[in-house]
Amino acid sequence: MKKELENIKKILNLNKDVNLETELNTLEQWDSMGALSVIGLADSKYKKIISGDDLFKCKKIIDIIKLLKE
Repeated sequence: MKKELENIKKILNLNKDVNLETELNTLEQWDSMGALSVIGLADSKYKKIISGDDLFKCKKIIDIIKLLKE
């Protein structure tokens, strides 16, 4: 999960210390552009299709990683 966490931090340009339990609504970068970036990451690096509805259900970074690993 460390690799996925690093990829999410990079794609969202997160400089602050975040972990698997970080709540997405506490991140300034978690907005519509951030969600689109995660969708692009899922497609390009993980060959996964993630919908906006799937991301809307995510509350923490771990939830995104679970989608990537499904």
